[in-house]
Amino acid sequence: MLKSAIIFHKFLWYTQRYKPKGVEMFKTLLAALIACTAILFPANISAAPIAAAPHIHKNVKKSSPFLITSGLPHYTMILKKRWDDPKLALTPDQKKRLLKIRKATLASVMPLKREVMKLQKKIVKAAMKGAKPESLSNDVEKVAKLKAEATKTHLKCIYDTRKVLTPKQLKYLHGTILKKRGNS
Repeated sequence: MLKSAIIFHKFLWYTQRYKPKGVEMFKTLLAALIACTAILFPANISAAPIAAAPHIHKNVKKSSPFLITSGLPHYTMILKKRWDDPKLALTPDQKKRLLKIRKATLASVMPLKREVMKLQKKIVKAAMKGAKPESLSNDVEKVAKLKAEATKTHLKCIYDTRKVLTPKQLKYLHGTILKKRGNS
């Protein structure tokens, strides 16, 4: 109780000295209220609610099917969005070849992605139920192999796409488009 009174006194001193307005005043008041409440009504924290809450992971972003998750551009997706960009100036032949590369890449990666996601979900579910790490080892190895295969496909896509584009197009792609995305 005494700690709560001290915090509230400091709050009053701060508001008189600095005279916060609007949002700043609201934030200050909220912080003081939370601190006082925490002192007056300490919570009994245990790990039981966490273990009993399998829904915690539902809003987590799905992971990538690739081993390297940043830095490697998805050229064909980026190019398809800028198909008719006059500065990029893709020829009809280039578009045809790029679509072929994209189709082959997606045909290879999508089944791998489905399998990776399925295995990862299985591993997470088992781990949250208390499975021994050794029992999950085979599935972890499978995920690693599938992700390696997907990454190799991605690298081939990058290589093949670079062979289709001219040096000028690559310079534009890296200098303008990818720089904005933070992939250069």
